[in-house]
Amino acid sequence: MGAPGQTLSRPRGKSLATPGPIFYDNPVRFPLPLFAAALLAGCAGSPPSTPPLPRATYQKPVVAAYAGASSDPAQPSATARGTRYRTSPVASAAADWSRWPAGTVFRILSTGEIYEVDDYTEDVVGTNTILLFKPATASLPAAPREVTIEIVQWGSPRDSAAILHTQRSSTAKKILTELLERYPERR
Repeated sequence: MGAPGQTLSRPRGKSLATPGPIFYDNPVRFPLPLFAAALLAGCAGSPPSTPPLPRATYQKPVVAAYAGASSDPAQPSATARGTRYRTSPVASAAADWSRWPAGTVFRILSTGEIYEVDDYTEDVVGTNTILLFKPATASLPAAPREVTIEIVQWGSPRDSAAILHTQRSSTAKKILTELLERYPERR
């Protein structure tokens, strides 16, 4: 350190970005990069999944609205099943197909609305969450909420697996892995 009022300068040819011996000699600075790398490596995996709800006629999943993959309501995109997003009389929904296989039809008891699971997204993998399709022009609910649903018809794990086998995304692979673990007879 210099005297008070004295300006400190770096030696010629030394970059401020090049760590000097103080980087390794300082017991506080050296572990920080190692700690940061270990922390990031621990965060690299997927979030822990929640146990699936029992396969029953009445369930209480968390539901939230989503606008699907379509940003232009005049030209809706296709769902993972290859159908167009629908709003009525049976609307589209996205879910983890290992919990609610593609084709599962359910009714929300509080509103009477009927939905069919025909899509999936990374947001629902490993969760008991169902996303309800609402056009981008509709007002979307403020927050996810738990509701009681009645399963009108279960979808087919076999058909879901067949669709997922054709997909290349990591999301599809995660769902397919859990689907085959949950329904081993579908291999």
